[in-house]
Amino acid sequence: MYSKKEVRANATVDANNNLPGPDDPNFSQFEQELMAMAKNEARQVKRKHEPGLKVLKGKYKPLLKEYERISKDYEKHTATIKRSEPNVELSRGKYYVLMILFVLGEIPMNSLAFSVFGESQIFTWVMALGVAVAIPWIAHAMGILLKRGSNPWWKNGIAVGTLLSLTVSGLLAIGYVRVEYLADLGTAVSGSVSFGSSKIMGAAFIGLNLVILAAATLCSFFAHDEDPLLEHLHRKTNKLGKAMRKTEAKHNKILTQQEQEIKRIHQQAQEVIYYYRKINQRLRPDHQKPKSFEREHKLVIETDEDENKKILNATGKLNIRDSAQAASS
Repeated sequence: MYSKKEVRANATVDANNNLPGPDDPNFSQFEQELMAMAKNEARQVKRKHEPGLKVLKGKYKPLLKEYERISKDYEKHTATIKRSEPNVELSRGKYYVLMILFVLGEIPMNSLAFSVFGESQIFTWVMALGVAVAIPWIAHAMGILLKRGSNPWWKNGIAVGTLLSLTVSGLLAIGYVRVEYLADLGTAVSGSVSFGSSKIMGAAFIGLNLVILAAATLCSFFAHDEDPLLEHLHRKTNKLGKAMRKTEAKHNKILTQQEQEIKRIHQQAQEVIYYYRKINQRLRPDHQKPKSFEREHKLVIETDEDENKKILNATGKLNIRDSAQAASS
């Protein structure tokens, strides 16, 4: 852009030469050159942001295609089962947090139970971690089986009974071995460990693990829907929708920044033109306002405006469509 001193000099020269003519509707040479410079700067801004927009478009289109495909399956399935939302009392995030806490709570408790065998610390922690992971994982499966049921009912009942029996049997076996070990140890080292206290500790170990098993099973029950397909489609559409909105936000941010920079260039050009015209008209011999000074300049830059707007509004349009379909149903 021109400096204020350069604008004043050009305006003075044109005014002394009575340019532009009073009846001339065309812009002066200075104004045309100024707008050419502004357009060139605006194109440079567009080229600067174009790679980022292109990358986001490339990421966005597959997401939108996959979302539309999943949405069709979602709509078809919800029409069949007559509901669109999973019936869960515990969100997936809270469920994962609770299950992790169960595992973390199991590890120290089980490490104390296995430490009496006198094995190395690594071996003790490996055994403790194995039990700590196994019990919540079994509870996870039991909760799903109980929530979703089966037809006939005894199919899932057998699976739940088998898992429960194996878990309880395993805990009883660990407790029994622990009690026997402590009893033998108490016999070898007189008075160090009583047989009664070893039984109490063994029962406590089994009881605490069963409590955690029950709690984790309830968490799994309340965190899952009885229809696995509905739960999968709901989670998938939410995940895709979140990814799309994130991409749209990045795209919108770049696009807004680009538009602001172009508007700033146009505003600066308009300020220069206003100053040029003011000086020109003041120094003209006749002080008349040329016809061209009544016209305004427009900064026209070729952009993929329609495509950009389509991308920015894609999830909004899908949400409007989904809301309309939900209201009609």
